Amino acid sequence: SICRLYLGMSKLERETANQLREAVPVQRIKAFAHVLDFFGGMFQIVDGRAVVPGAPRTLKAWEELVGATPEKGAAFFERLIARDDGWLASYFDSLARITDPRLRDYLTEPERMKTFYSALRGRITSPGPARPVFRSNTDLLLLTTRLRLNPQGRPHIPGGIEVWKNLFINHPHGKYDGKLTRLATSWKEPEDVLEALFALCRKAVENEPLKIFMALSDIDGRRKTPLEAATVDRLARSYRYYGAQYSLFNEVPSLSDKTILLFLDTAESIGRIRDQRLRADVAGTMQALAALWQIFTRNEAIAESEADAVLSGLLIPFGKARNNRDLFDAGYDGVKLLLKAAGSPAGVSAQDRFLDLLAGAPSPSDQETHTQVVQDMIRIFEAQRLVSLQTIVELADHLDAIGRGDKLNAVLLNRLAARVAEIELPRSSLSSAEKNAMAFGYYTERHIEDQRRLNLRREIERAGADAEKLRELRGLLAPILRDTLVGFCYIHYAPPGSQILYTNPLFVRSHDFLGVQGSPQTWRSTEVLGTGWPSSGGGRLVGSLAGLPYALAEAEQNFLIPTREQALIWGDLVPQMIVSAKVPRWWNVTPAQMHFVGLHLRLGQSLLAEGVLDADRRAAVLEALAAQAPPARVRRVGQLLASGRLDEALVHVTPSELFALAARSVESAKDSGDVLAAGIRALAAADPGGVSPERISRAFGTPKPTLANSYRPELLHLRTFPTLMGYSSRIMAESWESNGLYYAALADEIQLRPSQLNVLVPEWTQRTVESIFATHLEDWPALLRSLRKVGDAVKDEYRKQAAAQALRE
Repeated sequence: SICRLYLGMSKLERETANQLREAVPVQRIKAFAHVLDFFGGMFQIVDGRAVVPGAPRTLKAWEELVGATPEKGAAFFERLIARDDGWLASYFDSLARITDPRLRDYLTEPERMKTFYSALRGRITSPGPARPVFRSNTDLLLLTTRLRLNPQGRPHIPGGIEVWKNLFINHPHGKYDGKLTRLATSWKEPEDVLEALFALCRKAVENEPLKIFMALSDIDGRRKTPLEAATVDRLARSYRYYGAQYSLFNEVPSLSDKTILLFLDTAESIGRIRDQRLRADVAGTMQALAALWQIFTRNEAIAESEADAVLSGLLIPFGKARNNRDLFDAGYDGVKLLLKAAGSPAGVSAQDRFLDLLAGAPSPSDQETHTQVVQDMIRIFEAQRLVSLQTIVELADHLDAIGRGDKLNAVLLNRLAARVAEIELPRSSLSSAEKNAMAFGYYTERHIEDQRRLNLRREIERAGADAEKLRELRGLLAPILRDTLVGFCYIHYAPPGSQILYTNPLFVRSHDFLGVQGSPQTWRSTEVLGTGWPSSGGGRLVGSLAGLPYALAEAEQNFLIPTREQALIWGDLVPQMIVSAKVPRWWNVTPAQMHFVGLHLRLGQSLLAEGVLDADRRAAVLEALAAQAPPARVRRVGQLLASGRLDEALVHVTPSELFALAARSVESAKDSGDVLAAGIRALAAADPGGVSPERISRAFGTPKPTLANSYRPELLHLRTFPTLMGYSSRIMAESWESNGLYYAALADEIQLRPSQLNVLVPEWTQRTVESIFATHLEDWPALLRSLRKVGDAVKDEYRKQAAAQALRE
C-alpha cells in the first residue's frame, strides 16, 4: 500500500499532491492508493478547486456523482477515489483524457454523463478496475476515446439501431447479458446502444460487442457511403471467426458492400473444404493475394477507383476451388490480375515486377535507394529458398506448351528441382513436450515434405502427350505458388535485421494456416508459436496473414539486444515500433511535406523558448500543451521554463506534442511575424492539398491495428495511453505518434531525400529500441530519450561526413 501510495502521489501535479497531503489523513489515502495510482494522473486542483471534465456546465453533475463539490478540491478527490471501488475515478479519468472537443462535449452533457455512469457502475461495484495488476477499464478508455460522432453531433451507430437490437436479442453464440437482452427490445435512440456498451465495459469478460462496434465504426468512418444494415449485421455476426480480417476492409474507403460480403462467402466456402492440406493451401493463397492487394493499394500502385474490382476478381475463383488444379489456376489468375491492375508492361518478369511493387515504387526517382530496398528483399527471398514467381509462371505455361507438342525444357525443370532440393527439414531430437506441442504442425510438415519429394519431370513423362493430364499437373505447383506469394508478404513486412528470416530457411513454408485441432485459426490474427524449439527452427507463425506485420516484429524482437534495462515495456511496445517503421512507405512523400513537419517541430521548440522569456507566451504554451499532456507534466514544463531550463523542458515534451503546439499556434496567430510560422503558411499556400492534415497524417502517421482496426498509417493526436489489462503496452505504443514526425524533422534538418527514409527509418528504429532505458511499465519518456539520443548521433554522423566531404573538395 505504501509503494502504491508513493507511485500514486508521484503522478499527481505538485499543487494537487500538496493539498491532498495536507487535507486528507495519510491512512485514508493509503487505503485507496491503488485507485490513486491508476487514475490520479488526471487530477488537478487550481486555486483550491478541482478541475473536472466538461466544466463549468458539469459542476453540479460531478457534485451529485461524487457527493462533494468540486469547489473544495481536496475533499472532492478524496470522495472520488473512495466511491464505487474505483469505478467513478476510472470514469473521471476516461473523460478527462478525451482530446476531441466535440466528443468531450457530447459525453460530458450532464444528464447523459450520469446515465452512462449508472450503466457502467451497475449494482455490484466490486472488484473495481484498480484491483488487478493492470487497469481493467480498457474497454471504457477505448469507447470514450474512439467513439465517432456524425455531423449532427450524435453517435454514429453502424447499420442503425435495429442491427444492434437483433444482435443482443438473437445472438448466434448466446446472450451477452440477460438484462441487456431484455432492455434491447425497447431501444429507440443511439444513446440506448451506447448505454449498453458502457454497461458491458465493467464486465471482466471478453467485451465482444464493443470490439464489433469499434471495428465497424472505424470502417464506416473512412467511407463516403456507410455500410448497409445487412452488411453490418453479417459482419457483426461473423466477427468471432473473421474479425481479424476486417482491417482489410479498412484499407480502401470505396470498397463495396458486395465485395465485403463476397470475402465472407469465400472464407466460409474455404472452411467447408474437407481435405486439410488443400484447405490450408487455398486459404494461404487467397490470403496472400488479398494481403498483396492491400499492400499495393496502400502504396498507391493500384488506383483506389480500381481497388474494389480487383479484390472482387481475386476472390471469386477461390470460392470454387475444390482441387489443386483449381487452386493453382485461381492463384495464377490472381497474380496476372494484380500485375495488370498495377500497370505492369507486357513481357516484364513477374518476379521482378512484384519486388518493385513490394518495395513501394515501381518507377522510383531515387534509383539508388530503391535498388537497396529490392536487394534486401531478394536476400530474404533467397534465404527462404523460395521458388521465383517467374519460374512458376514459365512452368505453368510450359506445361500447356508441351500439350500442344513442344519439347520438354530440361533447363526450366532443373531450375525448379535445384531450388526444391535446397529445402531441408530440421533433424534435431525432440523432447516429449515438443512432440506433443508439435502435433498441431502435422500438416505443415506434410506440406514441406511433399515439396521435397516433388519430381515434376517424372510426372510429365507419365502424362505423355495428354494435354488434359498435363494441365492437371499445374496443380502440383499450387503449394509452391502459395509459399512464394506468402513469402512476398513476409519480405515486405520483414523487420530491421530480419534475423529469424535469415536463420530459419523454413520460416515461410512453416506458416500454419490450420492451427491446433479443434481451435480453428485459419482466419484469426497471426501468432508466434514454438519459439526457441529446434523442431520448428526457432518458431513458426500460426493463423491468418491479418496480423503478419506485428507477429513478424514480435518474433524479431528476441534478436534485438538492449543496451540497458528495458523492464516489461519491451514486450508489447517494441513490436509496434518496428511495425511503424516497416508498414509506411515514403516514396510519394515530397520534400515540401517533410520540410512542413520539420518547420512545425522547430516552431514548437521556438515557442517553448519564448516561454522562458515571456510569461504570457508561457501561459499560452502550457494551455495548448494541456490538451495532450497530463497536468503533472504540464506543471513541470512550466516550472522548468520559468526557471530558464529550456533543454530540460524539451525532454518532457514529445515530438507529436510539439507538432500539435505549432499547428495550434499557426492557426490561432495568422498574422504572426514569426519566420517559422511564415514558412509553414507559405508551404500551405503553395500546396494546400499536399500539406493538408490528411496528407501529413497519411505520410508520417503510424499503423494502429488495435486503436483504429487498420494498418493504414495515420495520426490520431491522442493522449499517450497507460498500460492496460489485456494489452499491456500495445495500445500505449499505438498512441505514441512521435517517431514518424521526429524522423521526418531529422531528415529535413540533415537535408535527406524523403525516399531515403525507406532505408533509414527501419535502421534508426532498431537503434532506438535497443537504446531504450526503461525502468517501469509506463516509462514512455525512456522512448523519447532514446529517440533523441539516436537523433543526436545521426546528426553528428552527417556533420562529420559533410566536413570530410568539404575537405576532399
